[in-house]
Amino acid sequence: MNPVSIKKRLTLILTPITLGILAACGGGGGTSVADGGIRGTGSSVGPVSGFGSVFVNGVKFETRDIVNQRVESNDDISTEADLEKGMILRIEGEWNKDGSGKAEALKYDDTFRGPVTDIVLPDETAGTPGSFRILGQSISYDSRTVMRVTSGQLTEGMKVRVSAWRTADGYRASYIGSVTTGSDFPLELEGRIDEVQLDKFRIGDQWIRGGQNVSYPGDLTINDIVKGALVEVEGRFLSEGGDVTAAEIRFSDDRRFLGDEGDETEITGPVQSLNVSGSTFSLNGVQVVYDNDTEFDDFARSRIADGLLVQVEGEIKSGRLHAEEIELYEGNAEVEAAVLPPFEGSAENELNVGGVRVRITNSTLIDRDDDDQTPLSEAKFLEVEGIEQKDANGDFSYVEALNIEIESEDNGEYELTGQLTTDDPNAKILTVLGVKITYDQNVGSENEGWRDCTVVSVEYQKVTDGFQATGIECDD
Repeated sequence: MNPVSIKKRLTLILTPITLGILAACGGGGGTSVADGGIRGTGSSVGPVSGFGSVFVNGVKFETRDIVNQRVESNDDISTEADLEKGMILRIEGEWNKDGSGKAEALKYDDTFRGPVTDIVLPDETAGTPGSFRILGQSISYDSRTVMRVTSGQLTEGMKVRVSAWRTADGYRASYIGSVTTGSDFPLELEGRIDEVQLDKFRIGDQWIRGGQNVSYPGDLTINDIVKGALVEVEGRFLSEGGDVTAAEIRFSDDRRFLGDEGDETEITGPVQSLNVSGSTFSLNGVQVVYDNDTEFDDFARSRIADGLLVQVEGEIKSGRLHAEEIELYEGNAEVEAAVLPPFEGSAENELNVGGVRVRITNSTLIDRDDDDQTPLSEAKFLEVEGIEQKDANGDFSYVEALNIEIESEDNGEYELTGQLTTDDPNAKILTVLGVKITYDQNVGSENEGWRDCTVVSVEYQKVTDGFQATGIECDD
């Protein structure tokens, strides 16, 4: 397959898509003709970033040839219309020469369904994610997580479905959505078995009971219920909040990420069990191998670390994914500011957000902070998280947007976070994300430590002749 990389689609001949279409589908950025006219079949597994067909891992997959846009799932997700942004979807299909795709099958599986407990809210000041537990498993969530829950906030006992990646210490949510259901609520969890007794076993602190009516789909048998086995369970509470009575038990479905021998595939997830000397790591239970021929996009090879969210493209050989390309899927830049007049010569998929050039791609997930339906083309104020991209000289070029949240109002207060590229103490001007921002003596001396930092956060405002800082902090 060799799917055309996002970077190639951005750096070759762009075919911009209008912002009105971008707002409708949640993706965009255009496509380009790849070197050599690559074409083939394979699989792609990652979070949905938009619709109007389905966008996954930066590719727009046409779904019109799938009968009724059917989704293979046993989680009350039966058609494309039931999918939500952020859900981790497997697409099997064909890639076209221009980097677009044609889906032949859509497959989805919840990671968890159950009541929320032990909520810890995110701490924006400390930069720590939020967390909660479902059925004995710990799940973290952050700014990349799509939240579709009642009133926008998690509450104790709320019943949700979660689409998540497994991490070293739990799971990282890509999507969290409320589930409205009666008392006969179908539960789902996955995890490693910690203890086995005669008629039950434990995952984390959740006990699961079997019985004569338990189904074992796939390869798993009752003899496989042993300590250390990674399984997926569906069932119901024996009594509210107590043991789970299993209806189905199967091996955890890492195979939805892996694909078949010889397949070309692309998958997104957090790095686990990194072995630098052996050039391997785990991604969603799939063993990834990289070497000197592997291309690292958007970040240095030395930066790869456990927990980093990446997208890997490569070929399945002997049950392992041999990486041809590893691309950063974790934001390292943010800007929250008003949408200003476009830069001179801007493409249609670029915005001026508080003086920062922001580029929208097919991977950009566009969301709103309330129920209004303001299209991106009419938005006045945006919160953007993305990847800082540089030109051939190593100078800042643009922020490749991963997430854009459309805010309701412009309060005149801007903030950005990125690499401090220049600071002129005499002129009292600093440059971050390509924006030259002046500061006065009070602001410059308020937190002198920022001058020694690589990454800074700047609160600023628009003034007649440019931008003026109101606060500067170290963000290393």
